[in-house]
Amino acid sequence: MEAVLEAAASTSYDAPGAPDRLIRKAETVICSRTDRILLVLERCTDNQNYLACLRTAEILGVQNVWIVLSPRGMKNEALSGADGADDSFVDKGELSRKRGRIARCSSQWLDIRTFATTADCIAALHADGREIWATDLAQTAILLDGTDVTLPPRLAVVMGREADGVSQEMLNAAHKRVCLPMYGFNDSLNLSVATAMMLHHLFLCCPAARGDLPPERKRALRVEWYSRLARTDAQRTEFLSRVDNPPPPFSDVRRPDAHRTSWVPPKIARKEQEQAASLVEQRQALREEAATGQQQQEED
Repeated sequence: MEAVLEAAASTSYDAPGAPDRLIRKAETVICSRTDRILLVLERCTDNQNYLACLRTAEILGVQNVWIVLSPRGMKNEALSGADGADDSFVDKGELSRKRGRIARCSSQWLDIRTFATTADCIAALHADGREIWATDLAQTAILLDGTDVTLPPRLAVVMGREADGVSQEMLNAAHKRVCLPMYGFNDSLNLSVATAMMLHHLFLCCPAARGDLPPERKRALRVEWYSRLARTDAQRTEFLSRVDNPPPPFSDVRRPDAHRTSWVPPKIARKEQEQAASLVEQRQALREEAATGQQQQEED
């Protein structure tokens, strides 16, 4: 019986040595991706918030993130090609170790477009048939309290700048203004936290959005991701031959314990080692002092 359970677990969950492991993991992620919800980050100026939002969108299954550049510029200088076209996105901010840990290289698994102005983004959203929901703290905004909310077939949810939220231009273009309930003296959430809570709430309201991706989009992602996951040319050829005949997904995308390793920044690791060494020295000094005191008492 134990052998049967182990075999079932190896086929249902990610496991070291599982056949077709890499592309099965990719297929698991693809099956949870959605085109129904699109995230718009408008004029974000804090690089850590911005990278955290990308990580949140990726892990929650939102495939499309559109970014309206801040007229004041981005601290991380991560965006390129701000003309609204479907051009390549190079997140230079993720190349550094610190920023890479925040976003976990999420941009390589997302479809990201950048826009120089809010007007350009609004025009693109209309062309894409999106209903725009802008987050807003005004008392006239619809409070998303509970899950009795119907999502449109093609939704764009807009998160605004840290200092003053969504722009008036975007608010005027929005079909709805929405707000998360808050119960404290503070009247706003951190941008990355608000983004996570909003996206999570939308999926709770519409579980059918999970995996809402057309077959042609799934195939395009397979071509891109299978090629990226391959470690050799031979493996790339093998993976791409499976694009139209993908393996079954895992039932759970969580990594096995054997692949879960903790990581401590070198600077913190050095401090911890120095503190541990200092503590050992202090304890040794106390022992020697106590021994010396006891010896003096015996001599007296």
